[in-house]
Amino acid sequence: MAEDKNVMWERKQAELWDRVFQVTQDVVSLVDVMGESKGHRVVQEELVRAATGVGAHLVRANAAETAGEFDKHIKEARFRAIESDYWLRLIHVLQQNDEVRRDLSSLITQYAAVISLLRKFIKHTNTDRQVIANHAKGPKVSL
Repeated sequence: MAEDKNVMWERKQAELWDRVFQVTQDVVSLVDVMGESKGHRVVQEELVRAATGVGAHLVRANAAETAGEFDKHIKEARFRAIESDYWLRLIHVLQQNDEVRRDLSSLITQYAAVISLLRKFIKHTNTDRQVIANHAKGPKVSL
């Protein structure tokens, strides 16, 4: 039974990594085609910083040597995902191009899924004392 639970969480971890990696690529690609006004550029830079921070904190979590350190970085990844969602929503409101707005809406939906997965991981880290042994096996990103 415990092994089945670990397999389930390994799958969730793989799903999380894949989603974060893909949505970060999508954010960077979208920012590259957006307007270049000074105000937009500042917001875009904040979005890219927050979006890339999600993956960076997941890497740090997987490199953690203690459950507390793992938990801290998972929580920071969630914070960065929520921050990314904020910047995406702000850019959506400011954006005039309907095609870009559709892409932004898709990214907002993707971040909702990432935030949900991160919330589940936080809950999991609070209930599983073997979290480092079970999950610190490195990123499982499909390339």
